Amino acid sequence: MHYETYTIKGRKYKYQVENYREGNKIKHKKKYVGPIDPVNKKGRKKCSGRKPELFVMELTKGEVNAITKATKSSNAFTRDRAKIIILSSQKMPAKNISKNSYCEIRKVREAIKSFNKKGLAALQRGKAKGATPKFTETTKQIILMHFSKQPKAFGLHFTTWTLPRFTAHLINYKVVDTISIEKVRQILDNAGARLKRSKRWQYSPDKEFHKKNLK
Repeated sequence: MHYETYTIKGRKYKYQVENYREGNKIKHKKKYVGPIDPVNKKGRKKCSGRKPELFVMELTKGEVNAITKATKSSNAFTRDRAKIIILSSQKMPAKNISKNSYCEIRKVREAIKSFNKKGLAALQRGKAKGATPKFTETTKQIILMHFSKQPKAFGLHFTTWTLPRFTAHLINYKVVDTISIEKVRQILDNAGARLKRSKRWQYSPDKEFHKKNLK
């Protein structure tokens, strides 16, 4: 038995060769061993050991006072983040903070990274990205413009607006696809607009009163 080297497409490979006799002929039995010079697969990264432990940056005296106060906040998000930052500033590893605060280690790391990037602002929950208001400022201005006119200007038979009437008008007039009476009230209140009550304004315990009053 011996070993032989064969070159295939520019690379050398090693084979184990065993000679044996079969009748009057000598035959060879080859067994593949492997490449002479192994090549590492592309994209495979060498192990660089354990990643360094993540901690918050050194806190100033003012930050310590603010964060300590935040640990007693009524807001759970602020309170939890403040506790994480305090523990991290004491050089407690993220894994231990997770066990100590009963919080996912992913959230612990997020809190530390966020504080290192934004400082005390990280104690406040940010608004969801991509969220857009349902009613834009332009839509609100159109609503107020309609409210500034009398119902007769739109061919309606009544002389004053009520919240149910005005809400129905906005939908029927295609100003909005849908809107609640409460939302209309908020838009009017924020703009300082007030309903003018007529002498015939009536209230009723009837749950269908508003619907009937629109006719």
